[in-house]
Amino acid sequence: MSRKKFLILLSLLVIALSAIIFYLFYYPKLAQVNVEEGTLKEKFKKLYESDEEFRKAVDELRKMVLDPEQPYDKDKALKLFNTVLEKLELPKMSPLNFNYGKSVHTKASRIPPKLECQRPPQNLVLKIVQPKSDVEEGNGVEEVYMCYLKHGASWVIEVTVVFSDEDRPQPNSLDDIWYDVWRLISWGRVEDIETFYIILHPTRTFIKYEGLAIILNESLGIRSIAPIGSDYKSFGSAAHEEGTETLEGTEITIYVNTWNHAFSIQDTNKNMEKIVYEYTPDKAKIGLRLDAENDYSMLKYLGEILLLP
Repeated sequence: MSRKKFLILLSLLVIALSAIIFYLFYYPKLAQVNVEEGTLKEKFKKLYESDEEFRKAVDELRKMVLDPEQPYDKDKALKLFNTVLEKLELPKMSPLNFNYGKSVHTKASRIPPKLECQRPPQNLVLKIVQPKSDVEEGNGVEEVYMCYLKHGASWVIEVTVVFSDEDRPQPNSLDDIWYDVWRLISWGRVEDIETFYIILHPTRTFIKYEGLAIILNESLGIRSIAPIGSDYKSFGSAAHEEGTETLEGTEITIYVNTWNHAFSIQDTNKNMEKIVYEYTPDKAKIGLRLDAENDYSMLKYLGEILLLP
């Protein structure tokens, strides 16, 4: 074979391999999967109750992901995940797309006493403004929890917002459906739950985006929950920014700025049509992030740890 022919064949091989890799990586992000809203969680729960192989795969995965004393084996995790997908009649995932890992690394030495919630001041009005397109995709606000509690020398309102779902771009793509299945395993829910804090002062109001931790019932693992500020990011992005914003008064407007439902008092999507939800202490459910998780998740939690300074 001449050198010229060899180089041509080599070039064609490189192009073919590049096309295969491109297809394997991007196809899940573009391919649409027809899964009716609400049916994935119900099918998952029914299979968990009735199918021993499915339940065993889910339990083994949860142990690897959520038990700090259990090592994480990525190859085994992918095999178990594909068993779950197959039982749900969904396409399997390739190693190229599998980037999920361990969520819990530390075990609690004790369970903290439960934080006591009071009803926030009646003059509090919270408006949550969400892009209409996100709501129409089935990701609207389902419920809001408020907990007025003493933290150090201050009184703090912990606000937990429950969204019906969380869709990666592109909604209903294979990548998005895989993400939902993984959340059903690792979080025990498809609902997206996010938490921030309001600190009321006589002259100013502070909105704080801080992380927290909750303790799993079965493994006593400490699950860290990232802060959910959006900063300058907009709807095409995801964000978990820590920070503080300041405003005046007790009428508070919070914008949902990113697809993973990160918040700010500033709207970073001014060209998007919005839906406005309004909550007062009488309309919200009185409770902690801990209560929201136990209400919506198949997993159960024993305690909550505030990480506010």
